[in-house]
Amino acid sequence: MTEHRTGTSIDTSLVVTAAGALAVLCSATAFSGVLAGAGWAFPAVCTVLAVAAAGVLGRRLRWPPALTVFAQLMTLLVVLAALFADQAVLGVLPGPAAVGELGELLARAGEVVRTGVPPVPAEPALQTLLCLGLGLVAVVVDVIAVALRSPAVTGLVLLCVFAIPASLANDMLPWWSFTAGALGYALLLACGGQHRRWRQHEDRSQVAHTLFGRTTAAVAGMAGVIALVTGAAFTGVGTEGRLPGAVPEEFGGTDGIGLQPFTSLRGQLNRDRVVELFRVRGLQQDTYLRAMTLRRFNPQRGWELEGLTQGVPTNAPLPLPEGTTIGSGVTQQVQIEPIGYRDPWLPVFGVPLAVGGMGENYRYDPAAGIVFTQTNQESRPYSERLLVPNPTPDQLRTAQGPLGIAPEYLDTDGIPPRVAELARQLTADAPTAFDKAVALNRYFTDPANGFRYDLETAPATSSDALSDFLFRGRRGFCEQFASSMAVLLRAVGIPSRVAIGFTPGYRDGDERVITTEDAHAWVEAYFPGWGWQTFDPTPLDDGRTALPEFLDNELNPVRPLAPPPGQTSAPTPSEAGPVVGADRPADADAGGMPQAPRGEASSGPWPVVVSVLVVVLALLASPAVVREVRRRQRLRAVATGAEGAASLAWREVMDEFEDRGAQLGVADTVRKVATGLIEHHGLDADGARALRELVVAVEREWYAPPGHATDADLPKTLDEVLNSIRRSAPLDWRARLFPRSVLRLVPTT
Repeated sequence: MTEHRTGTSIDTSLVVTAAGALAVLCSATAFSGVLAGAGWAFPAVCTVLAVAAAGVLGRRLRWPPALTVFAQLMTLLVVLAALFADQAVLGVLPGPAAVGELGELLARAGEVVRTGVPPVPAEPALQTLLCLGLGLVAVVVDVIAVALRSPAVTGLVLLCVFAIPASLANDMLPWWSFTAGALGYALLLACGGQHRRWRQHEDRSQVAHTLFGRTTAAVAGMAGVIALVTGAAFTGVGTEGRLPGAVPEEFGGTDGIGLQPFTSLRGQLNRDRVVELFRVRGLQQDTYLRAMTLRRFNPQRGWELEGLTQGVPTNAPLPLPEGTTIGSGVTQQVQIEPIGYRDPWLPVFGVPLAVGGMGENYRYDPAAGIVFTQTNQESRPYSERLLVPNPTPDQLRTAQGPLGIAPEYLDTDGIPPRVAELARQLTADAPTAFDKAVALNRYFTDPANGFRYDLETAPATSSDALSDFLFRGRRGFCEQFASSMAVLLRAVGIPSRVAIGFTPGYRDGDERVITTEDAHAWVEAYFPGWGWQTFDPTPLDDGRTALPEFLDNELNPVRPLAPPPGQTSAPTPSEAGPVVGADRPADADAGGMPQAPRGEASSGPWPVVVSVLVVVLALLASPAVVREVRRRQRLRAVATGAEGAASLAWREVMDEFEDRGAQLGVADTVRKVATGLIEHHGLDADGARALRELVVAVEREWYAPPGHATDADLPKTLDEVLNSIRRSAPLDWRARLFPRSVLRLVPTT
């Protein structure tokens, strides 16, 4: 008889579902070792909880397991679209454009994984990949733990979650992440340890005793110790902060080199602590340490490495860079000792003439000016004989002749018309290519133009990051400055590329120390004969800039002494140059920055705000939707005289009372429960009579011999009871929106 009484049991499938979601989130804490900041945590929590909620809903509605899994996958897609896709339908639904946008984010995240130096900033691309992975893991864990009732097997899946950040991190992952993962798995394991004794609905005290008893505590403690020992012994062994296979065995043209190296740059600048990378001896003249150069401008994804060739071996004298015929300058011999640097790109100063000591299989690409390795190996101390070119401004002004470089360095595809027009306006008064380059460099470094160096870039207001920076944001770090100037150079016909590397660092005795704070990006412009020359538009104010003499003299000229009374002095180059403000664009503001056309509206943060609101409203409405679906199913079954119709009618009545706050006894008979509800809620005469008739129908169905006929008046009786309840105790909006019968963990039995 008690099988049909209301009680305080708990649905064990809900317990296992919650434990599985918690275990996935605890394992996800391992990503704190490779991602900078905690911005990824909220999307990850939303994703895992949404997948778990979809599983609960499917099982509540008694969907087939395959349909429940499909609902979880669709929920995952909706969450990803709502969180990361700007083109989602109504800000939430994953239409074709949103799916394509998510695909681009995942492709970009793949490149970040291959090239980033942990910890890297948790950009939207990485957050998308992380949430997708955790969502799929949550689906698999839910199926194994709940549907297949084998929570212990989920340990293999959760271990894979730890394996990914462990393979990317140079150092041991945070100790607390191992402890959290072990505790989460132990809790999930406890759910499985009692499955043979647990029923579908179990007493709350039994569940609490199983989950938080001595046995579970002992297992959790042992698992935590094992996790810490294992993590200390195996994390980061031989991975050098990259996934296996991330460094290709051979470079065949551009095969496998779809890099986005700015991610590595951001990762170094945003580290929580300063890491020493190099110690350099013998450097006589401050100059930048170049790791790689970027040739291709992609308007959607920024500057990318492209066209890297097999180059030439480094065990012989190195040729001059491609397109360089003048080899004059200051020759130096330096020794470079990598301390915390591991990468296939070997940084070099100036124009490398010879390098040695770093190991085998290094090659030099004269076109890109890059020294790289074809194999994954430890970084060793190496020496470089280099040339620091010292052309004068007049020599660069008169540089003429064939380019001698690939035409791709002049590619202007994807440059917005407004940006090209800005470049032409800024260089209108510059007679030579060198003067144009100086004018563009001055445009960014002149404080009057409002540009500001900041590791946090200004929020984007459109999909065109370049225009956002030039015309609105005016704030960014070296990536934005170097990228923008290189584009402007190409717009006025000057070959350009972006260089990634390091500033010269600080002096420590007879050595120079280069740290992660010295990671930098600058511009290299090509001049016939002289080759690639350094320009730096980033307005650094900490003394780290190492401008070549020809550029420093132009940007910071020595002002002449004051002329005698009655005479005037000629304007200095910086005063006479094309500074914005003297001949500013027609759409420039008082700070000298061109503004967006009046007809161009910026979307601002509203799409994201609306998307979040839609998701929140959908989540808030889900309990009411579940309650309504359950009500309709029961009423339909009662109306058609389905098997167990009286029990379904009784459950619907009990849910109505529970929605109104009724406390239903665990050991009371249905007759006693009905009497108490009539008195407590003050049902009218018709309602009380109908509820007593429903009790008779329920008792007849439960205890009469098999084969008895269903009461034909049962649908009418149920309607009278429900109408009386609604008349005597109408629901307020809160009870309608959050029905207790859906939100409780205690199902009506």
